Amino acid sequence: MTRTSRVKRLWKRLVADGPDQYQAYVAFPPRPGRESIGDVHERIAELERVFDGRLDVYARSRGVAVATDRVPAERFDADAFESILERIERVYAGTHRLARVEKRRPIDGKLVTSYVVVPVKPLFPLEGDDEHAEKIAPPAE
Repeated sequence: MTRTSRVKRLWKRLVADGPDQYQAYVAFPPRPGRESIGDVHERIAELERVFDGRLDVYARSRGVAVATDRVPAERFDADAFESILERIERVYAGTHRLARVEKRRPIDGKLVTSYVVVPVKPLFPLEGDDEHAEKIAPPAE
């Protein structure tokens, strides 16, 4: 790889206005005490619309995951995607927090923005969760 091509790639990756394509991986872990999967199914259907039906749904030992193909930037609705992420966050409110990673990288000569979204259980009790906070021992002096 020549120096010029490396500079062009870095310029496009760090300075350019926007990517050429988008893709996402979204995990849906099980929600303790909630048997309904309707909310998760609705979010998957919404993701399918944003990514033009270009996604695969995988059953995992601990939940479901969605992996999308790359879609062109002109067909990707970033506002709709953000709105879906907010609804996913509400689905898991109280038990999980949404961890999000966004990465730009060149793939096949195009700049691709990839999202990884995973609801994770927090290490410490959520604010206002006094029941669990009492179970944590204070630090020893």
